[in-house]
Amino acid sequence: MRLTAPMFLALLAVCVACGGSHTKPPPSATLDATRHSASAFSSLCDEFLGWYFASRPVRATQLGVHDHDHRLPDLSPGGIERSTRELHGWLERLVSIDADTLQAHERYDREILEHAIRGQLLELEHVAGWRHNPMLYTRAVADGIASLIDREFAPLEQRLESLVTRLHGVQDVVRAARKNLDGAPQLWVELALRNTRGTIGFLGREVPQGLRAQGLAQVDPQLVRRWKRARNDAVDQLDAFAVWLRDDLAWRENREFRLGRDVFQRKLLYDEHIDVDIDELNEFNEAAIREYQAWVEKEAARVDPNRTAREVMASIAADYPPPDELIETARRFVDEAREFVLRRRIVTLPSDELPIVRPTPRYARSGFASMSTPGPFERRATEAYYNITTVDPAWSDEQQAQHLTYFNRPGLLGISVHEVMPGHFVQLLFRQQIPTDVRKVFLPASFIEGWAHYTEQMMVDEGLGDGDPRVRLGQLRRALQRHARWYAGLAMHVYDVPLEEAARRFEEIAYFAPFPALRETQRGTYDPTYLYYAHGRMEIFKLRDEYRRHKESRGETFELAEFHDRLLRLGLPLPLARRALLRQ
Repeated sequence: MRLTAPMFLALLAVCVACGGSHTKPPPSATLDATRHSASAFSSLCDEFLGWYFASRPVRATQLGVHDHDHRLPDLSPGGIERSTRELHGWLERLVSIDADTLQAHERYDREILEHAIRGQLLELEHVAGWRHNPMLYTRAVADGIASLIDREFAPLEQRLESLVTRLHGVQDVVRAARKNLDGAPQLWVELALRNTRGTIGFLGREVPQGLRAQGLAQVDPQLVRRWKRARNDAVDQLDAFAVWLRDDLAWRENREFRLGRDVFQRKLLYDEHIDVDIDELNEFNEAAIREYQAWVEKEAARVDPNRTAREVMASIAADYPPPDELIETARRFVDEAREFVLRRRIVTLPSDELPIVRPTPRYARSGFASMSTPGPFERRATEAYYNITTVDPAWSDEQQAQHLTYFNRPGLLGISVHEVMPGHFVQLLFRQQIPTDVRKVFLPASFIEGWAHYTEQMMVDEGLGDGDPRVRLGQLRRALQRHARWYAGLAMHVYDVPLEEAARRFEEIAYFAPFPALRETQRGTYDPTYLYYAHGRMEIFKLRDEYRRHKESRGETFELAEFHDRLLRLGLPLPLARRALLRQ
């Protein structure tokens, strides 16, 4: 019989429970054992995080840890093998610590750390993106460069030295890609080509512009010459990589991107702490789609009872700012959302600052909008960026128009809520207040994206938009977009639905035009569990109702801001947050 992840964890719990003495130890012995376990666990956490930052230097820079800014990750076959072996060693040490001897907050961290390690092992040993996903290598380079440019966490000379060294490491990343990649899905090769060319353009345009704005003219000319040589060498390496992708990898075996039921289920468990049967998840999603589409019908009738819901949604989607006004419109919506949060006491704002609204950098234009915030360990550079993916001049007029439908005016208001106020920007600033480093590093997407998506609906529920049905329809359209992602991930990776068929159903579910629906579905091929948006949103609403009943059962008053503040400060995956908030 093959052990599934839940069966393995259950068996592990039985083994731990049965492994001790049947004689109850005296209180002093119990206290000593508890202190010893707590000390061992604390040491393990510190040691593991030190190892994690060293083995993932770009991720460390993004988190605000700058001991490894000069390095790119070791993606060579030897580096992959070493990381896998060492992760198994960390897991062995972790499971040897009896959870029952730890305090409640330590047990939460132990569970988080175990899921994180098992998730990384699943990625290395079963998903094996390092073997089949060329985008992984380009992204390592692009993120390594951007993380040194986006924020002035150190003097420019110091960051430029790190940048030069990282650029010298591009040849090692490209060499590793050529050794590791023995085939790839054709779509991923095409996307990797686009991203590689975007990174080349980023190095040629945005990076020099950013450095000049930060004072490159005042830097030692010798260092500037070294940076330019390193930049040119890296561009040559990436140019050669693009040629290799086009002329070599593209002609190798067209690998399957589907994870299959077992790996998909384990990925949900380890990455997102979602322990629900796949078929139940599918049924739950289909019911939610029907519920939200019925809600759309009701609200659309308020706008125009003589047109179908799809026609009303299309008319709303067609009302978008001109391309040259997109960024400024987003800025106005951020200000509007912030004023509403303060007036209605939605959440305690950790800072009076607001992010810089800008076009998405060329190397990261795979989505529509994103939020880039300082890491939880960052102490100097506090800049945050609200990225809007403007139209690409290379697109046809029809593609540009279809892309802009996503930024229709009610939709852009909701996107600004999701990305900034009180979504990602507010949540990630709360990470400074999260009590442990383990939680700061391994906060799952089902919480991060679930919170931001929850705020979209919550804000309209609380009165944002003054009851305008178009604002509600914009929110519902984005909710259905996330449920369409839920559908697409399961359909393609578990139920073997072809990508093109999944994209057509995506259009139907989310009222999307064909071009953005196809791009969203393509994302699901390499981000398979992106159901975490809608699932996280629904779990937060469920937890909020439970917390309200819990407070009222004790004769206490429920306050929305207090719930939001406590949830964000805990920094726990939602199943663990439920235990903590309800004291289970």
